[in-house]
Amino acid sequence: MKGSPERSIKAVVVEDEVKLGTYISSKIEIMEPLISVVGMAGDGRSALELIEKHHPQVVFTDISMPVMDGLELARRIKYSYPGMVVVIISGYSDFAYAQQAIQYGVFNYLLKPVEDEKLSDVLYDLRKSLAHSYSKQERQVLYSDAYMFRETADVEYAVFAVCVGNLIYDMQDEILTGYYREKMEGISWKEIMEELCGSEFCWYLADEQPVNQKLAGIQVKKGMEVQIPETAQRLCDKIREQTGLSIHICCPPKAVEYDKVWSTVKYLRYRIQQELVIGHTQILFAGKEESQAQNVMEIVKMKLRSYIQKYFRTMDLKDFMDELQTVLKYMIQNRTTQTDTEKVCLYILKLLEFSEEYYDGEFLETMKLRLQRGIGLAASEQELLDCMMGCFREINGYMEWVCERNAEERVLEYVDTHFLTLESLEQVADVLGYNYTYLSRMFKKITNMSASKYITNKKIALAKELLERHPDMLLDDICGMCGYHDTSYFSRVFKKCTGVSPGEYRAEML
Repeated sequence: MKGSPERSIKAVVVEDEVKLGTYISSKIEIMEPLISVVGMAGDGRSALELIEKHHPQVVFTDISMPVMDGLELARRIKYSYPGMVVVIISGYSDFAYAQQAIQYGVFNYLLKPVEDEKLSDVLYDLRKSLAHSYSKQERQVLYSDAYMFRETADVEYAVFAVCVGNLIYDMQDEILTGYYREKMEGISWKEIMEELCGSEFCWYLADEQPVNQKLAGIQVKKGMEVQIPETAQRLCDKIREQTGLSIHICCPPKAVEYDKVWSTVKYLRYRIQQELVIGHTQILFAGKEESQAQNVMEIVKMKLRSYIQKYFRTMDLKDFMDELQTVLKYMIQNRTTQTDTEKVCLYILKLLEFSEEYYDGEFLETMKLRLQRGIGLAASEQELLDCMMGCFREINGYMEWVCERNAEERVLEYVDTHFLTLESLEQVADVLGYNYTYLSRMFKKITNMSASKYITNKKIALAKELLERHPDMLLDDICGMCGYHDTSYFSRVFKKCTGVSPGEYRAEML
């Protein structure tokens, strides 16, 4: 059962070189079918007019352009359309440009020429990020009795971003949201916060857009000591007791001032999205990022490319599935994040789009949805592995069917083209590199007869056509044109197949 369909994303591409802009637009739409490029502009000023007209969710822009450059465009978008996403695609790699781009809230900065893999990663992150804005969930805030959110010099805030279970990207997926909503409703949030803070501290608890995420804040008077790591651990333990799921909490190592709360919250959300590992309860502290993930991803992608290339050479599906399981286990052992796990699964699906002629887009799209939902629901490493391998085994069955159909067509096409020079199926097996026994069974399955009988029927059909169309042609010539070297043998075969000799057949036709 599929979840609700994801919404389309409108985009504008800004590039002063028309051909390059057209190429980038088509590339984006091919790599991410949910994105529709609704307009192209050659400078920032024209882009603002398009933005005013179409109200896109994302703008892809170059930096160096006449009239108004990309950085100025990004600045104006941030001011006038704060919810709009900007991605820069530029030939400028200068650090100063990147700094300005960050200042203007640019989502990502890609260098030309853009590599397919990097663009694919950005589009994936972009789609997931925009999915949050489609959520219609009403946020609720729970307060302690004496709580008042105020900006005073003597008050700071200990802030905790909480995720129960795994990340939810598609908030319209009723199965995922329903599962986690039920889990969240079973948590005694007020009792937990009162037990954590007692009467000493005021607190608040706010809903986040994903149904399984909360934001907790504790008011701390300057000079009062609050043990943030211990508090995070206690909060984590209490939620885990009531849900049985892995809990992920991210917090700064010390309390922050009022004017830094919301920027801190934004960063905490980002850290959870980037570092959540399925099946592992985590307490993450702001400023202590891990650097191993990128190396693991590079190794995984390198192995996958190698394995899939080997599969195309050998067509050994069992060996491929064994190697795929080894890669997935390696990822889990190295605590690959949920985000990277999903990226790897989508990367495998893209690599398996091995033939446009046989590629079933609907089937692989269904598999993509099943993988993403299964990953979102996995409560342990084993469940995660079982989910991924279950989907890939089904894909394996699809690939076997495709390969068999492809092989059947190749064999039949070869026999139909070369039947005049073929004596037996062994010749076909040698030329196409198939096992003879396997090929013999396959041929009988698709033609309901042995290969020798099929070849003989083709030859005799040609002989009958020549006898009908060329009544004056010598029998010796017809025999040679039909792949036979002995006229007497040809006549016996012809009579066995038709019930009459070649001469009698010709006479009947006349």
